[in-house]
Amino acid sequence: MSTNNKSGCGFFPLVGATAIIAAGSAGAYYYFQGELPFFANQSITPLVAAEVIPESAFASGYLSTNEKAWQQLWNYGTPEVKKEIETRLEELDQEIFSENNISFAKDIQPWIDGITIAFLPPRKSSPLPEDVQPLIVIGVQNKLKAKRFFDKLQIEGDLTLETREYQNITITKAQNYSGDNFSFALLGNRLVLAEKDYTIETAIDSFQGAASYADKPTARKLLKQPLSVDNSLFNIYIPNYGKTVEQFLENTDQPIPETSLKQLEEVESIVVGIGAEKQGLHLQAIANLDPDKTDAKLKPVKGNILGEFPGKTFLLAHGQGINEGWNQLVEMGREDQDVNSLVREIRSGFRQIKLDVDRDLFNWMDGEFGFGFIELDRGGIANFGLGGMILLETNDRSTASNTLEKFTEFSQSNASFDVNEKNVKGTKVVEWIVPGQGVVLSHGWLNKRNLMVTLGTSFEVVKESNKQESLLKNPNFKEIKSSLPSQNLGYFYLDFEQLNQQLEGLPSGTIPPESKLILESIKGLGMTISSPNDSTSQFDAVLSIDSGL
Repeated sequence: MSTNNKSGCGFFPLVGATAIIAAGSAGAYYYFQGELPFFANQSITPLVAAEVIPESAFASGYLSTNEKAWQQLWNYGTPEVKKEIETRLEELDQEIFSENNISFAKDIQPWIDGITIAFLPPRKSSPLPEDVQPLIVIGVQNKLKAKRFFDKLQIEGDLTLETREYQNITITKAQNYSGDNFSFALLGNRLVLAEKDYTIETAIDSFQGAASYADKPTARKLLKQPLSVDNSLFNIYIPNYGKTVEQFLENTDQPIPETSLKQLEEVESIVVGIGAEKQGLHLQAIANLDPDKTDAKLKPVKGNILGEFPGKTFLLAHGQGINEGWNQLVEMGREDQDVNSLVREIRSGFRQIKLDVDRDLFNWMDGEFGFGFIELDRGGIANFGLGGMILLETNDRSTASNTLEKFTEFSQSNASFDVNEKNVKGTKVVEWIVPGQGVVLSHGWLNKRNLMVTLGTSFEVVKESNKQESLLKNPNFKEIKSSLPSQNLGYFYLDFEQLNQQLEGLPSGTIPPESKLILESIKGLGMTISSPNDSTSQFDAVLSIDSGL
């Protein structure tokens, strides 16, 4: 399998091939005998595929077969990574198709036009997850090439076939040498496949005018909803998300807390998409909310504290309103005993050091917050060149300072720590020192509202690191940040280039060579949650990958 023949599309042979082979597809030969061998008139979009999916479907997924989109994947990675992937794809192609002398790139890829898998409830009521019935819809964009493929399978395949008529449509039931049974039928330019005969029958009913998945207003709207993702590869649609999840949860032994039910009721539908963009893979998930049932009006985080983190920050968690998060946890504890037990344990633990966790700790954490791990030029945790940093913004410095004093009193009463106060260029800094190991914790106020706490290193070392380069000027962070919504609720960021440097200290053989190659081609990962409007919640994740150019 050459690079040119794959055209990047070799990344989805497993899904597409499984669908084709699972059909026992030699019998499809009969369907193409009377068909005109020309290209289909319409592209099989998720909405077009939904026209032959029964109305009872509660979710679906769509795998694009667009060559341009999959070609972008082939642009990722170093030359070594590309060679490793090519080898793996050749092995996969041989494993799946060698027995039937089939090549995905030559025999299947030229005629398929999108693959949809829909999930239907079983005939009985109150379905469990394991009872769900899948229905696969494969678009046929070139019936002549499809016929050649099925002719080849007819001659070389090892299948037992049985055909029957339903609503003037031929249904073929195929059994392979392993005893697996599958049924399929051709509906215009859509090949439908399922394990059960009655699932195919319901697809035929929808094809001939019965209510379909595309006729459901919520599903139709969702299948047409655009995502801001380039070169889309795969999408997932769940039209009635809250009701669907609630129905499955009702059939479990675990009680559903009222707070969880309320959160489910807020979500009307969800769409998820993955795209292959120039800088890397972009995953986006959009939850469409019921504005009448959604209480929280989320405000974007300004990101004022990001510039205080050094450029060598290789892990960052950033957001706003720790106090609100704690209050929500307390509220959930009133309905969920497990959460309530956690809240009680946290309160009890801080009570041991004479702190009221509600009033003395979380109450003043009302602004932005950030937690990061930093690569340091010197010192750090156990002299490994690592350090932790916490930034907390508050509108109640008085309460925060009192809490810090209580922590200092506690540390002074503990013989394991020495407490030292020093002045770092005009900033009063308190250090906790373990004899023989150095500073394990320090804190000081950067200004009237921002408190910085360092872990495993000193305040002074972190400030020096920030002077060299701030996180906002780090090329990896800048690239990922530019690909994420600017109006968001905070960032999660992981710098793989710096992480790989840390992993180099591990013993040889800890990471398999092929995994190490892939890790070394990944530059970084960034994630955000945003709220474009009161009725939408959006999650974005970007995996930045070296282009190898």
